Amino acid sequence: MRDLSFEQRIEAQKRSSKMRSVASRYSTALLFFGPYLFFFSLFFLYPLIRGFVDSFFFWNFGDSISDMRFVGWQNYQNILFSNPDFPLAHEWFTTGLGHTVLFVILTVPFLIVIPLIIALLLNKKPWGEGFFRALFFLPNVLSVATVCLIFKYVFNTSMGLVRTLPYQSEETAAWTVLVITTLWWTVGNNMVILNAGLKQVDKSLYEAATIDGCGQFKQVFYITLPQIGNQILICTITTVIASFNVYGQSALITNGGPFESTMMFIQRVLQFKNNPSAGTGGAGVANAMCILFSLIIIAISIIQLIISRDRSGSPRKRRIIKKKSKEAI
Repeated sequence: MRDLSFEQRIEAQKRSSKMRSVASRYSTALLFFGPYLFFFSLFFLYPLIRGFVDSFFFWNFGDSISDMRFVGWQNYQNILFSNPDFPLAHEWFTTGLGHTVLFVILTVPFLIVIPLIIALLLNKKPWGEGFFRALFFLPNVLSVATVCLIFKYVFNTSMGLVRTLPYQSEETAAWTVLVITTLWWTVGNNMVILNAGLKQVDKSLYEAATIDGCGQFKQVFYITLPQIGNQILICTITTVIASFNVYGQSALITNGGPFESTMMFIQRVLQFKNNPSAGTGGAGVANAMCILFSLIIIAISIIQLIISRDRSGSPRKRRIIKKKSKEAI
């Protein structure tokens, strides 16, 4: 340091000070994000990578690493195409996925429309608005086990409040109970998001529409819905993902019955661990099923984003707007 000139010493001190500033800034950020990154890597990133790697091996639950045999894409082929040597892989994947898709179709529209109607009513600021908002959201804080236990007694055919839905013996009744339970449990979450979005809508738009003679229903379709499009998109994507991951309702209320008509995808995956008839190599197939299932959910979410995105900035629409502006001039 002594052999350096005055200008070089000043420059070295600046670099040292800058490095200490950067280190201090990143150390502060790491202090806050470090615990989250640790648990995220431990409970999400590592299982995801390990599951993807294990899906290329032939192994059973409880086997050691030395017992694992690399089979490449064979597990995926057994799932996507019927294999006489491993018939349950394709059967359980298709039936579990089919029942889960049916559950999504039956629940997601209601979980968007009903919360939207409740949010619109609450946005009118009726008497007891805060009470009703808390009342609709309260079931969302309950665990799935608590909710399922409540509705299992509510729809009990011998001593329940509603005895006309024999969900243990009739398929239609079982699906009805599952949908009602899910709606009662989760409708409040989307209601809160949509209600918050409605409060951000500019009130002058409604005043202008009222002056122009626009009725209440037209205001909803032409003003309200476009203004809360982002909130509706968020609710749709999160609701679809949550519905695809359904497990507790079917496992705790119907136990996959009657006659496995409500056996969801996650239950099918767990059967490879709990059912001896699944045969050997079930762990590798179960991992492959989960990877394919995740890819399906990601693909559906991307499609929703593409379909629902704001197209106002598309080149074609810009050309149309520019053409109309020239015509107006």
